[in-house]
Amino acid sequence: MAKAAADPASNPAAGRTTYAALEARLNLAFKDREMMERVCTHPSFAAAAAATEAGEGTSNERLQWIGKRVLNLYVGEHLAAKYPNMPVEMLQDVQHGSFGLSSLAEVGRHFGLQPALRWRSVAKEEDAKVGLTKVLGKAVQALVGAVYQEMGARAAQQFVQQHILARPVDTETVLQISNPRAMLGQLTRKKGLEFPVARILKETGRFTSSPVFIVGVFCGVKMVGMGFGSSLKMAEHRAAKDALLKHYAKEIKDIELPEPADSEVSFFAADASAAPATRQ
Repeated sequence: MAKAAADPASNPAAGRTTYAALEARLNLAFKDREMMERVCTHPSFAAAAAATEAGEGTSNERLQWIGKRVLNLYVGEHLAAKYPNMPVEMLQDVQHGSFGLSSLAEVGRHFGLQPALRWRSVAKEEDAKVGLTKVLGKAVQALVGAVYQEMGARAAQQFVQQHILARPVDTETVLQISNPRAMLGQLTRKKGLEFPVARILKETGRFTSSPVFIVGVFCGVKMVGMGFGSSLKMAEHRAAKDALLKHYAKEIKDIELPEPADSEVSFFAADASAAPATRQ
């Protein structure tokens, strides 16, 4: 008989003190005392599923839906301002690679969300960590949604900037550049520059088992990229990629984004309890 997979749910009976401590750690003060518990409760958790069927909505599903869209807005706004030369396709890759669920799960671990999570895994035991990564990432999205829902757009933007956008972005790893020499040729034609030419800057051990070549890529007299490798082809590939990264991943260091006013368009009314205006 096959051994049942262990349930990786962490502390499913986490008490109010757990959530209060989590709020204090993140410097948050939700008016709704059950908000943090809802943030940490995945729809897979049995009690949450039963409550949802009863219409009580105690899982983080709706908060996660809101938070995902809030993150898309503020992360997208940030990346577009930070990388003015980067095409939309690359911006999308950076957003997915550096601010997707896997990255948000690391943020959740840093926050200390994992011990407070309530969820149930239906995956095989060896896949439990993958499930946990998704659950953690979605909990962070739900947390952003909770801040937005209770405290408004400005508070949500500040929370995202402080805890998520402050993380370093590794554009070299995230960006998929499969044929940099061809891409660099297209870019130089588009910019009206001279066609890029690779030149050997230094080499050693050409006729040994471990040669090293250092190659520069030049547009006219200007070197736009440099790379090394055990073959000329590898060094040229890396030099072309270096040139592309210097252009597309050029950063604006001190970007200033407008802060949203509380009166701006939101998912929620400024005062849901206010009576609708009547016509005179």
